[in-house]
Amino acid sequence: MKKAKVYLSGPDRLKKNARELFEQYAALCEKYGFELLRYPDELFEASGSREDNERIARQRLQLLKNCDIIIADTADFRSYVEPYNEPAFELGAAFALGKKAYAYMPDTRVCAERYSGTKHLNDKGILVDENGISFEPGPLNLMLEYGVTAIVQGNLEDALKKASEDWQGGEQ
Repeated sequence: MKKAKVYLSGPDRLKKNARELFEQYAALCEKYGFELLRYPDELFEASGSREDNERIARQRLQLLKNCDIIIADTADFRSYVEPYNEPAFELGAAFALGKKAYAYMPDTRVCAERYSGTKHLNDKGILVDENGISFEPGPLNLMLEYGVTAIVQGNLEDALKKASEDWQGGEQ
């Protein structure tokens, strides 16, 4: 059986210790029978000029094209009930490319339950936030939920376990 190639998406690439984290992630991928697609060093850098950003985005999209599975950190980002933008975009791209996709987050309760702001029922009996915007019925935006193979409560290792079960189970 071929070793599936995994692309990881999430804000960890921007942390000060990102390279060390990705070495640990590579070992975790190996533990579950996967090969981590490695980012070129420049993908660990913060955004630069528009031209730099476009080049980096194209490199990342090429990595997505070359992967079998994307595993994305969709935890609430900066206290919002939404994931970091990059995983959202990359999950959409992966869906368009026909890739298996796994989202992981520490709390998979529905958005309204995780939202700490003001909530109320509108005149139609729909739960909305203080801006009158309704909540998604699941833990993620419906377009993200639709495009993923599974949403896993937990961390990267939990998502790798689930992906490994699916991959080893003949769902390639």
